[in-house]
Amino acid sequence: PSRGLGDVYKRQEGMYVYDKKIECPVCMKEFTTKIVKTGKARFKGSEMDLRPIYEGVDTIKYDVYMCPHCGYSAVSREFNNITHSQRKTLMEEIGSKYAGISGGHDEIYSYDEAVVRYKMALLTAIKKPAKLSECAYLCLKLSWLYRSMSEEKIEEHYREKAYKGFEEALQKEYPPICGMDENTISYLMSVLAYKSGDNAVSYTHLRAHETE
Repeated sequence: PSRGLGDVYKRQEGMYVYDKKIECPVCMKEFTTKIVKTGKARFKGSEMDLRPIYEGVDTIKYDVYMCPHCGYSAVSREFNNITHSQRKTLMEEIGSKYAGISGGHDEIYSYDEAVVRYKMALLTAIKKPAKLSECAYLCLKLSWLYRSMSEEKIEEHYREKAYKGFEEALQKEYPPICGMDENTISYLMSVLAYKSGDNAVSYTHLRAHETE
């Protein structure tokens, strides 16, 4: 769907999400975030680069929790994964400068809002600092969002950042990476390499995927 979401689509997607109160592990303040109802959305399959497709809702938009008080943002899987020193760094690097973002009072998140949330999560990951793979994964998911917005050039930009990020991460990290086992990450890398025109690298990862 385009950014100009109609009321019908909003009502449809709104049926799949609800508001949940959580506590920010950085500033310790409570806030409300929208999440997808467990088991409500029907999984239809994945695109070539593993982007999941669900009926009635784009679940990708709801995977980032963003604190409206201090700006701390992360995907749900990593949200509470933070040390005392990282908390201090994030309060200094982001919290002390965060002025807040208006909006977010609709029954769903628009793609524009989702992009802001992911970019805040990417900033958080860089400042934290998080693993290279986490930054790459956020770039991959940003490319998925821009695909939904038909922003091909920006989609390609973030896909390239994801590819290079994962490539660098694989030299220092071992599976599971961002919840992906060795077989899955090999397949994803073959696809990202192929889309980037690195056919030799794509073939190498594909062979690794087929032999695992």
